[in-house]
Amino acid sequence: MISPALLERVACPVCLESAGCPQCSAPAGHAACRDDYVRRVRCACGGPDKVRLEARAEAALVCPCCGASYALRRDEGYADLGPVRPVGEVTQYADHEFQERLGTTDTEPVLSARVKADMMRRMLAPGAGEVVLDLGCGAGKLALYAGRDGARAAGVDVAPFFLAGAVAAVDLVRGDLRRLPFRKGAFPSAYSLDVLEHLDEPGVLDVLVEARRTVGPGGRLFVYTHAMESSALARFQRAVNRLARRLGQAGLIDHGREALRKSDHVNAIRSHEHFEALCAEAGLEVAERRYYNVVFKAVVEDLGLRLYEQARRRKPRPSEATEGRSANSLRASVKPPGALAMAAARALTWVLKLDVVLFGGVRTGPFFGLLRPRGGVQEGPHA
Repeated sequence: MISPALLERVACPVCLESAGCPQCSAPAGHAACRDDYVRRVRCACGGPDKVRLEARAEAALVCPCCGASYALRRDEGYADLGPVRPVGEVTQYADHEFQERLGTTDTEPVLSARVKADMMRRMLAPGAGEVVLDLGCGAGKLALYAGRDGARAAGVDVAPFFLAGAVAAVDLVRGDLRRLPFRKGAFPSAYSLDVLEHLDEPGVLDVLVEARRTVGPGGRLFVYTHAMESSALARFQRAVNRLARRLGQAGLIDHGREALRKSDHVNAIRSHEHFEALCAEAGLEVAERRYYNVVFKAVVEDLGLRLYEQARRRKPRPSEATEGRSANSLRASVKPPGALAMAAARALTWVLKLDVVLFGGVRTGPFFGLLRPRGGVQEGPHA
């Protein structure tokens, strides 16, 4: 959806106001935005604010600095605020067919997705009425979940393939995380799950800088991603993954979806110290961190669930072919799990949470992190 509150928060993704501190102020005009954007937005003061968009028609917003026009796609439920010129490589998640092959539904997250979502809610702790921004929201599944318990959700993603439930309940923006189209301090909190590993190092830094500006000096940012290191416990996961790949090659399980999900991972974060250095460069600091050693997940979700799914899988009938359908009808064709399957998945989710309870203090690559602006106001979780 596109609410009036969202329209108060949006801005041109690539234009900065001329006013700033002595180090990042610039003469009026678009030249400084075009030629000096990176230096100015990374200023230690937090950088200038972005230029507010002006409504010129019911379905369009215009930047008074660069003159670019951005569409409000009300029938489709999102504001189209992507930069006119590409910022860098575009993930394959922006591809329609790729999204449909993932088969996302708007049912509540379960298993490892629920573990990540619940860690976000615990560490970020959005309060009642607080608007939390999902950075890289995908189809909007986790944004729907984040909006529970009185919080309100907004989502931004490079691909406009949103679930019908998200379109109805979540403020949605198509945009590039490396050039977020929001005013300074527009959201008190934001989160990013399974996103940073898809970016190269400059892209990771860009996202952290943009997120720090968007949450403002008193805001909070939650991330789930991973560094390229592992614990001794990870050897067990790698052994399970090798077994899953062999079973997939033998046709005993479908290992393709997981391989598809990770197929464009760049994995630019070399270590936790490297991530901390990137955060510092972006004006952030790691306030809290928990590790995610996936022992129970490897057995239950990566292997056991795949065997179960393969046993129940049936070949689709010709009438079920998806060629030529629209994005909305394709998404509607994905059948959600039944009540019994959801009950079993909820129970297994509690088993998977043992990975965090038992091993969350053991240093490894995957981690949950709560970040705060360096020198920002520390007003508690519901500031």
